[in-house]
Amino acid sequence: MRELATYSFINAKIRAMMSFLVSPALFSRMLEAEDFYKALEILKESPYHKGAIENIPKEITDLRVIEKQFIKNDLDIYRKIYKSIPGKTEKGLMGLFIEKYELEQLKVALRIWNKKAPVNVDEFILGEKISFDIGYKKIIYAPNIEEIILLLDDTPYRKPVLSARGKFKEKGSAFYLEAGLDMDYYQRLLSCVELLSGRDQEIAKRVIGIEIDTENINWLIRMRKYYGLAAGDILEWVIPGGARIDKENIISFYTTDGLTKMVDSVALGPYARIKDMIEENISLIENFLHEILLKEIKRALSGYPFTVAVILGYIVLKRNETKNIVSLLYAKKLGWKKDETSALLNIC
Repeated sequence: MRELATYSFINAKIRAMMSFLVSPALFSRMLEAEDFYKALEILKESPYHKGAIENIPKEITDLRVIEKQFIKNDLDIYRKIYKSIPGKTEKGLMGLFIEKYELEQLKVALRIWNKKAPVNVDEFILGEKISFDIGYKKIIYAPNIEEIILLLDDTPYRKPVLSARGKFKEKGSAFYLEAGLDMDYYQRLLSCVELLSGRDQEIAKRVIGIEIDTENINWLIRMRKYYGLAAGDILEWVIPGGARIDKENIISFYTTDGLTKMVDSVALGPYARIKDMIEENISLIENFLHEILLKEIKRALSGYPFTVAVILGYIVLKRNETKNIVSLLYAKKLGWKKDETSALLNIC
């Protein structure tokens, strides 16, 4: 009965919102469009004609402006869902999903700070509060990591940055700061999941477990393929709580410093195709992993309707829609061929 009371209203609200997601037919027309501007005109036939698109300058030159508008649009929608959720734990979970956007902003700021390269900060930072008051510009121009830790005092991000400080100072790579933030975020997310009902826990752990697997696989491949980090350095930062991938099975497979063995350790079950994709662009591997998450979401949404699946499902589908739109518009702006663009998309 609690599940019915918790999800009856929000289920109806979100199911109605799902009907406004961009259709495969409209995405197909955008793919066929001859250029970026034609694709954007087609998108105006969707619910995006109000909100994200109306705030985009007509003669757009920087696609990051578009990306920021779509993120702001998503956050506005998620905040409306947050306000509509009656249960305290379920509301807390939604708050953490919103917080993930802030986490990504902070990681960008730390990357810029570490590179010390002159940039227009406003091009990279959203420019509005998401969950906590964070002075991104102060972080980017901070003289040292200790000053950044002070700037994060009233946020949950202080603790993981403080914990990763030693490794960062030893190696000089922002990877350790980012990995520490990710590990802490998913630990807090899973702790919240533990407070859900039994059925909701099972659904949430499956979905979030696939997201954690995706994060771990991305990090493992990037760090071995592009940065050449040793196994010990990588294994220390594996995020616990994955659906199939954990530190133990990576260690059991890892016998040499070769990338092939590292890939063998994660190419399990539904991830088996990664073995054949290792030489592909990393974005194609990310896309493949995202397909697995979408399949799990569709499976969860097809079951009993009054569960956390309706919230998780909408978030994943909405994020996927935004990723598809932004990727497609970038590709059109860069003059990519239809087949090249299509390979980046997951059209439901």
